[in-house]
Amino acid sequence: MKRIFVCFLIAVLMLGMVACTETGSTDTSTNDVSASVSDSDTASTNTNTDTDTESQTTSSEEEKFTGYDENLEHKFIVTDITNHSIVVYDLNKCNGNYQLLKDDKVAIIWEWDADDDPKCKMKPNAGIDAAKYRYSAYYKRDVIIACSSNGWAGVIDYEAKSLLWEYNIGKGPHSVEMLPNGDLIVACSSDPGALVYVPLSAGITYPVSWIPSLYCHGVSWDPVNEWLWVLEDNGVYAATVMNPGKDGKITRLGGTGALFGAGIAGGHAFSPVGGEPGKYWASSGSFLFQFDAETETMSRSYTRFAKLTKSGIKGIASFADGTVIQTVAGIGGKDTYGWSSDGFRIVTVEMSEGRVKQLVTKETKVIFPASHREFYKVQPFTKSYQ
Repeated sequence: MKRIFVCFLIAVLMLGMVACTETGSTDTSTNDVSASVSDSDTASTNTNTDTDTESQTTSSEEEKFTGYDENLEHKFIVTDITNHSIVVYDLNKCNGNYQLLKDDKVAIIWEWDADDDPKCKMKPNAGIDAAKYRYSAYYKRDVIIACSSNGWAGVIDYEAKSLLWEYNIGKGPHSVEMLPNGDLIVACSSDPGALVYVPLSAGITYPVSWIPSLYCHGVSWDPVNEWLWVLEDNGVYAATVMNPGKDGKITRLGGTGALFGAGIAGGHAFSPVGGEPGKYWASSGSFLFQFDAETETMSRSYTRFAKLTKSGIKGIASFADGTVIQTVAGIGGKDTYGWSSDGFRIVTVEMSEGRVKQLVTKETKVIFPASHREFYKVQPFTKSYQ
């Protein structure tokens, strides 16, 4: 009888262990957030009011960064619409005091003023919307490519600070890209929008092809897929140039890219995510997305989602250590044009003070004095496409 009782007790204990094991292996993780934006995702993102509640990420994700790294370059190029100029800043020259950006003698390493270049025929008092640093295979030198919403697009010799090419394209240019062969693509936002192709590599200095693109605000060359990603009103799509040269035709690649989601429109800032090749920032009103070129999905489940999201982002530059620089409409209260930024919003990952050291997200606002400088779009200062 005792033996039967012992066997019965052992059986009960074994059943209990199996039950505990099965309960412990149940997957209750909520960190695997879908990368694509569905209608249900949109419903939740539309309730965002710029709070700092990081509901879609965890603090452990900060461990992917090592803190602000002065060994990395933190140069960025930005358009100063008040002075009709293009400015390149080096954040490292501030030695941690980012307010020194307001001192023109400290962090500015390059500037071109349209009013001071006798070759430039841009309309007087026209602001420059966007600029990038590239190598031109046609001109065989480093250049700055730029555009203005008054219709102007241009190529500037970086070393000489002198205009090499310009054209009044019209249609409200808001972004520009140079193909590896030296041809130029201009993203235009009005009439009601277009993507324009200029075959400079063939010695042709005027547009030969364009396609409609609704309120087009951004364009970037993808070196992996070897095509363009284009940001328009409600999302991103791919485009390419067929038969490059004088007979070249810019073509939209159907079925590519991703939309922001139902009810979200007004695409604006578009730039690479630093340290994550194949990903791009894409802003729209009060939303900031990451577009993944490999999966062709739009996501808001990235690290520091709430810290980086801000209403009215006009431009964004980011770096591999997690440093992000944004131009935000009226960030300091002054907004001359209704969409301009009177300073920079800088978000860094830094080591906290006190006995317990840990990486924390730090926000710094650098507001420029009235009438000194007012900015629009910002990009990382690099010749690399990704």
